[in-house]
Amino acid sequence: MEGERRIARDTAVVVGANILSKILGFGREAVLAAAFGASAATDAYLVALIIPVLLFGLVGNTITTVGIPFFSEYIHRPEKRAELPGLIWTSFHAFTLTLLVIALAGLPAAPWLVHILAPGFAPEQAALTVLLVRILLPMVVIMGVVGWAQGVLNAWQHFAAPAFMGVPYNIIMITGILLAGAWGGIAGVAWATVLATVSQFLIQVPALYRRGITYRPIFHRRHPALKKMLWLSVPVLIGVGANQLNLIVDRMLASLLAEGSISALTYAQRVLTLPQGLLALPLITVLYPALTERIALEDTAGFRTGLGRGLTVLAFMLLPITVGTMVLRQDLVRFIFQRGAFDATDASMTATALLFFTPGLLFLMWREFLSRAFYALQDTATPMWTGLAAVAVNITLNLLLIRPMGLAGLALSTSAAAALGCLLLFWLLRRRLGHIGGKALLGETLRITAASLVMGLLVWWLDERGLGLLGWPAPGKAMGGLAGFVLQGLRLGLVITAGGIIYFFSCRLLRVGEMGYALNLVRGVLKRLIPRPAAR
Repeated sequence: MEGERRIARDTAVVVGANILSKILGFGREAVLAAAFGASAATDAYLVALIIPVLLFGLVGNTITTVGIPFFSEYIHRPEKRAELPGLIWTSFHAFTLTLLVIALAGLPAAPWLVHILAPGFAPEQAALTVLLVRILLPMVVIMGVVGWAQGVLNAWQHFAAPAFMGVPYNIIMITGILLAGAWGGIAGVAWATVLATVSQFLIQVPALYRRGITYRPIFHRRHPALKKMLWLSVPVLIGVGANQLNLIVDRMLASLLAEGSISALTYAQRVLTLPQGLLALPLITVLYPALTERIALEDTAGFRTGLGRGLTVLAFMLLPITVGTMVLRQDLVRFIFQRGAFDATDASMTATALLFFTPGLLFLMWREFLSRAFYALQDTATPMWTGLAAVAVNITLNLLLIRPMGLAGLALSTSAAAALGCLLLFWLLRRRLGHIGGKALLGETLRITAASLVMGLLVWWLDERGLGLLGWPAPGKAMGGLAGFVLQGLRLGLVITAGGIIYFFSCRLLRVGEMGYALNLVRGVLKRLIPRPAAR
């Protein structure tokens, strides 16, 4: 029970921060869409943003994934606690120096990288993208420092400061986009992105300081943990690079389609970041250090229990969202984005991409959680090669489907690749641990799927027919201005609320076993997000 209360408490912190961050994040995307639309300028910015994210991902993400198990081991084992500062600052200097070299190498290579990433860009658009890449390259080092700080704090079971990173980031981005739209052009958005990324590190500094983590010029290049971290990082580098290759191939092929296709893909993925960021990733973020702690304490049974329940709760949360998003995709896109320069054509393209991205949502989050399970076991090779297999499937399907399906084919390929990677990881983890409750998970998932489909059917009827009987305008009817925006929001809120009630009762009727655990977790989160008023 104490473990469940701790998970609920920590998840509440992350969810609360992410709610605020996601509200601001959707404001950022809406402002960007209104200021620049799905245009050549936004395509250039989004392609340029891939490069620092790719270069950071090839090195920086390893400190969060590989670093946490090592930091956790040195924190929870008293005999190693004295060596913790040396490991923390040695890893900081090693990763920062590596990322700095990569960022500097990216400056002269920018035109070549842009040509590879967007071969369909016209010369003027390619030149703009090169300029934006050079503005954004300092993010490689900044994001590395941000990831290092997050890894250290998460290993200490501290989640608040990293969770709130998105708040100053999005405030700075919204301000920068508004100013850039009025005066500076898309280059102003790039400068704002760099400044916003700096704020993600600064917000974590006080939390580091409170744990006694003050700067020390320590670099033990022969530190045994550093050597092992670097060795285990190699498969992570390959695996992360493979995932980034998916993104690159999608953007390369989308640049050959109609103008705005890259932006439509990106905006559709942004819609899915809401359930990922508000529900799935907070839970995974909290459970991952808990899994590493079970392994450090050699508690395999506790590891299996945490893994199985995590997978079930992810299914309980994400399957109804998957069905609901597919049914309400057009309404969601119109409500979030369709204003200003973002017109009905842009909305149609984005809704199409969203329809085919959404089936991969649960597989993507399951794959993320299963990968963390392998990282907790200090096995980084398995997620690497399963990631490579998923990339091969994605690229093959991209090439096969882009001609008959266009934008939809690129999105569907991503979903199929996520499913394959997830299933491979599940099978391999079962072989390694002997059992992980696969039959129980399958039974629960089938019941949850049935409840979600019942909900989806009734939500579709309510959206297309039911509200019309009550005098509401048809979902596709144009509604402009603030009044139209509010009416769209009320309509969506009513339909989503009705869907949630239908889903709840469907799960009860189908006897979803882990529903009680999931609801207890939700109650614990809500109690901490909405504390009771003090007694008078």
